[in-house]
Amino acid sequence: MPQFSIRSLRIKILIIPLSFIAFLSTAFVLYSIVTTANYKRLRLYVIEQSVAYEAEKVNKAIAMVEQGAMSLARDGLLFFTSQGNIIGESSVLEYLSSYPRVAGGGFLFEPYAFNNTLLHAGVYAYVNRTGTEAHTYEFGFADYHSYDWYRDIISSVQQPYQAAWTVPYVDDLTSRLMSTVGAGIFDAAGRLIGISFINTEIEQVVEELSSIKPTENSLVLFNAPRLDIFITNTHAEIDEADSTKSIPWEPNENEFILDGVRYLSVSRYTDNGWLISVQIPENEIFAEIDRQNNRFLMIIGFSSVIMLSLAFILISKLINTPLQRLISKVSQVALGNMEIHIDISTKDELGLLERTFNKITADLHKSIEAYTKEHVEKERLATELAIAENIQTHMLPYIFPPFPDRTEFDLYASMFPAKEVGGDLYDFYLRDKDTLVVLVADVSGRGVPAAVFTIITKTLIKDNVYSGKSPKEVFETVNNALCINNNTGMFVTAFMGYYNIKNKSFVYVNAGHNPPLLKKSGKNYEYLNIKPCLVLASMDDIVYTEDEIKLESGDTLFLYTDGVPEAMNVDREQFSEERMLDVINKNSGLLPKELIYEIMMETGNFIGGAEQADDITMLALRIDQYNLQTEPMMKELKVEAKASRLHDVIGFINEALDLIDCPPELRAHISGAVDEVFINIVNYAYKSKEGMVTIGISVGEHVVICFEDSGKAFNPLEKPSPDLDKPLEERQHGGLGIFLVRQLMDKVNYSRIDDKNILIMAKKV
Repeated sequence: MPQFSIRSLRIKILIIPLSFIAFLSTAFVLYSIVTTANYKRLRLYVIEQSVAYEAEKVNKAIAMVEQGAMSLARDGLLFFTSQGNIIGESSVLEYLSSYPRVAGGGFLFEPYAFNNTLLHAGVYAYVNRTGTEAHTYEFGFADYHSYDWYRDIISSVQQPYQAAWTVPYVDDLTSRLMSTVGAGIFDAAGRLIGISFINTEIEQVVEELSSIKPTENSLVLFNAPRLDIFITNTHAEIDEADSTKSIPWEPNENEFILDGVRYLSVSRYTDNGWLISVQIPENEIFAEIDRQNNRFLMIIGFSSVIMLSLAFILISKLINTPLQRLISKVSQVALGNMEIHIDISTKDELGLLERTFNKITADLHKSIEAYTKEHVEKERLATELAIAENIQTHMLPYIFPPFPDRTEFDLYASMFPAKEVGGDLYDFYLRDKDTLVVLVADVSGRGVPAAVFTIITKTLIKDNVYSGKSPKEVFETVNNALCINNNTGMFVTAFMGYYNIKNKSFVYVNAGHNPPLLKKSGKNYEYLNIKPCLVLASMDDIVYTEDEIKLESGDTLFLYTDGVPEAMNVDREQFSEERMLDVINKNSGLLPKELIYEIMMETGNFIGGAEQADDITMLALRIDQYNLQTEPMMKELKVEAKASRLHDVIGFINEALDLIDCPPELRAHISGAVDEVFINIVNYAYKSKEGMVTIGISVGEHVVICFEDSGKAFNPLEKPSPDLDKPLEERQHGGLGIFLVRQLMDKVNYSRIDDKNILIMAKKV
């Protein structure tokens, strides 16, 4: 058992604070007994709940108006997307008629954001003494861009679905207290192009808040800290036009002194950043408790001063003085003086520290030279590897989808580099409009030499492909070029193929690379039977052999480097080609991107805590001929053909879109198209008769939605598109709804099968 004595530094340090803590602990226990802390907490809790209740009422009103502003922002986006032909004054007027406290609102666009000919553009509606009026801003109308409330909102919103409030003001028409809330309108590129806004009355809210008075002399403040103004207050000497900085206390303070009286403050922020603050004189709540606490705190304070004085004297004598001597010596070591010697005569831990430190300085002096040399070498190696890694990772294509206008195939590739730079590469490009070239290769070696050899190989192959050579001719030419002055003995394994999009032929050549995996439509992946020719750069004048297969719709070709099957775990066991084939077949239904990441995840789980020894490179090519009529529906909903069921239909569609984390803008387009088609069926399919509508949806790389009804035969696609260049009164009635659907969706098909109307539409995700 260890022995302790008063000479131990640990005991010297602990005795002083432990004695002080023990005394204060006893004092605070007595303090807790003689005070009525529970009463104080209960009293303050009641006041806090009162303020919280009023704040929640305000929050409900705020939430309603902010949701309205966001709804108008969505209408503004549709107005912008359709260039004023969809959503207009009617939508703003409809919103104003639904909420009695709203005095006006609409949406306005930034200068020339709506189009490059209009400085001002938007819709504004307001309620006046004669009813509700709406106006469309056009060139030459009021310069709202310079209005303070407009600049406040446009500078405050940073992202979609974010609301901003302006300074409250007295409305000229109604003489009531108002505030404006707005939300941003963002285009598809995420650019802020305008705002929605709603003018709402807040006078009733102010009147309700002003009635909160827990005690006779309580003060109530309702202010907007960000705007630095008061909305209302009950303090006689504070004008509501004053700045919040004019009051002699901070509204957020829990307590403060005003005119010699201590106040307790209970505050609560509303959802839009306004502050409700109630200040109560403490002597009106805790008068008797304060007298008891003051007497007790005087005793505690006097005792604490005595204890702190004693602690200061003892620490200075027993600890601080020897430590100062030690620090003085150590500071000289920090300046580079390794010859310093520390002398402390105590036998406690400080003495032990002196002996230990003297030994450390002697050893450190000897090791500095060795460390400096090692550090320089490590810096050189780190710089070389950083250069190699930069070369390796920045030469590969990384934008996906690489050819967004081509729907004949889906392609994805990725390289997951090891810590030590290797020589994997992949590449793909269209040699011409009908020929897709894919390449996966692995250069032997590591570091900068491998990275440089990789660039040379990639460049030579691509140059020869564009020169019009066949795959075998490309490899034969590149092989001879790489053999020239190849004194390092480096070589390349590679697999390359040309896919002819028109005749669906895939001509490929292999130079000692791992055999690809091929999945024919409806079957499992199997290794492609290839002829193993020699690697590139190993010998001059090698003759390579071409093979050809057909890649039909639904087929998938999977290329990879040996980093996948040869990945090893901590037990030095390889992932193996058999395990890779098993994993890829378990996920055979995935698209190329998801397939590659699933294989990488399985490989990572297998490696576990082991270090990745080699680059892992994969490329997947899926032949895809998309057909709306054969797309199976994942979920279906059957409802009556009534406008009241539109809410259920939109909810059903959104539930399916949640499965793919559908972006808000895409979700808005799909919901708008569903709305138009369903209401079209309600109005025309059954007329006054009752009937049912079946809605089906499938989500994946496309969102496909099918509407089926047994009403009269009616093909909405035969409706001519409206001439949007004509004035509204000269346009032919009808056709605008289906025109909107065609604009919002990628594909729309109609057919009449078994006395049923079937309309199918699709949107690419």
